[in-house]
Amino acid sequence: MAEHIITLTKERRNFQAADTETLLAALIRAQAAPDAPCGGRGTCGKCLVKVRSKKYNGVQKACQIYVDCDMEVDTSLKATGHSLLTEGIERDIPVMPMIQRTAIKMERCKVGESYSEWELLKMALERATGRKAEEFTASPAVISGVYAFMEAHDYEGEAVLCKNRVLALAEPGKRLYLAAFDIGTTSVVGYLLDGAGGKELCVTSRLNPQSQFGADVIARSDYVLKAGSGDEMSRVIRGALDEMLGELAEKGGIGRTDIWQVAIVGNTCMNHLFLNISPDSLVHAPYNPASRESILLKASEVQLFIHPEGQVLMLPNIAGFVGADTVGCLLASDFDHRDKMSLMIDIGTNGEMVLGNKDRMITCSTAAGPAFEGAKIECGMRGALGAVDHIHMEEGRVVYSTIGGGEAVGICGSGLMDVVAMLLNEGFLEDTGRLMDPDELENEYARANKDRIIKIGGKNAFSITEKVYISQKDIGEVQQAKAAIAAGVILLCGKMGIPVSGIEDVMIAGAFGNYMKAESACRIGLIPQELAGKIRMIGNAAGEGAKIAVLNEAEYDRCDGLIRQVEFLELAADPDFNDTYLDELMFLTDEE
Repeated sequence: MAEHIITLTKERRNFQAADTETLLAALIRAQAAPDAPCGGRGTCGKCLVKVRSKKYNGVQKACQIYVDCDMEVDTSLKATGHSLLTEGIERDIPVMPMIQRTAIKMERCKVGESYSEWELLKMALERATGRKAEEFTASPAVISGVYAFMEAHDYEGEAVLCKNRVLALAEPGKRLYLAAFDIGTTSVVGYLLDGAGGKELCVTSRLNPQSQFGADVIARSDYVLKAGSGDEMSRVIRGALDEMLGELAEKGGIGRTDIWQVAIVGNTCMNHLFLNISPDSLVHAPYNPASRESILLKASEVQLFIHPEGQVLMLPNIAGFVGADTVGCLLASDFDHRDKMSLMIDIGTNGEMVLGNKDRMITCSTAAGPAFEGAKIECGMRGALGAVDHIHMEEGRVVYSTIGGGEAVGICGSGLMDVVAMLLNEGFLEDTGRLMDPDELENEYARANKDRIIKIGGKNAFSITEKVYISQKDIGEVQQAKAAIAAGVILLCGKMGIPVSGIEDVMIAGAFGNYMKAESACRIGLIPQELAGKIRMIGNAAGEGAKIAVLNEAEYDRCDGLIRQVEFLELAADPDFNDTYLDELMFLTDEE
């Protein structure tokens, strides 16, 4: 085994790599965070880098070349300036977090008494709270500091409590701060909150660095199982959250140690990978989580550096592919108190959905795939600068917009949905999804744009710009994604015993759902057309649920009850799923 020097020109550093590993594997090991949504199988074309060496010169797929010589590598081809959703539906709640400040006055030990300082503190807490003294606990570090703190403050101060655990003694008036995170498969969003009034002080977001191991949860689970350990996958996401906590503290003008508690939501796989719990059970029948209960642990246990006694609240999971992010959405929408028959869908790599109201709730997850996240699409990209985000035809002219308003360099999920809807509306597509030949076009506007039908790999494609197109393969990816979600909606209705038209309110959560056009979603059949007038976007409801959980202890405690109320429908085991899915692969060819 020989080793070679890789020089990262953008980062201005170098490292050694063995000739037995691919350049992608070497970049991952060097924490260069390459983009590889296909998990290094060479199918997505997103891990492009510029290479200069005696063997390679130019743009290469990092996953397809081995480090068999010294190399200069430019990683700047990776998309930047991502548009990430941070806002969501809001619900008024009383601000009563698990972390509380309690004023205490501690009596000094009298001569002849044998009380310890810790016993005297517990007595003071009993007088202040009405709870029994023996119920209180504290770490040795906190107990060690009781005497010095009380001597310095004339035996008065405040105890910072988490339930019955004393986390610290503090001077009166010092504010407590809280944080909440939504760990999505594609992106991570963090919020800093005032623990007294509940005000959101600032937000930060970034792409999930685990994407370098694959775009979807299956690819990442496979990576962990093949590696024999989740250490690396866990390290990168914990590191990202810790960096984001630093960003939040800096933006909020506070110290890291002023943050006392962090609530985290994410799908079941993201939950397991963050906690370094093996995803083995998630990828083998019957696809159950290793753990689904809520978890309270010290922040330092997961390498999040806030207050030394700071804590992390992990919201519970519902099932193998319906996670704490869905629980967050249920909290944010107050779903279990709703009178209307409601459908909530979080459209992403996994399409989680819940149907019901206060009387009954049923959930399922559909393997929609990462098409609407830009993966597996030939010109696909995430929502970043230069992505075509919306497109339509206006009097025979193709009109599109890009994120940032500049030149189109690719197409993201909302643009992908729009272009398929446009192709259907203008007669470019058959109901099977076949993109028609130029001489088959009958619609006037379609014929006027027949030159946009080009050949890619011997098959028809539709050209949006000289550089950006949608291929026949891409249309197939959209069909599979939309069929999976539509089948889920139909089967949930069957399980509930109602027609699709019986749904009164449709809430679309998540980043992709927030930017998509509802009419395009219904036109391609992602959402049944009879629901077109009932759709509303609720943004990052999962993140909002995480905020609610950290701001109100009762709402957090409510989560474990919620997961027991929701019925889970395993679509793969439903005898009607395959037929329903195959039916939904077809497009409607008119607006009826």
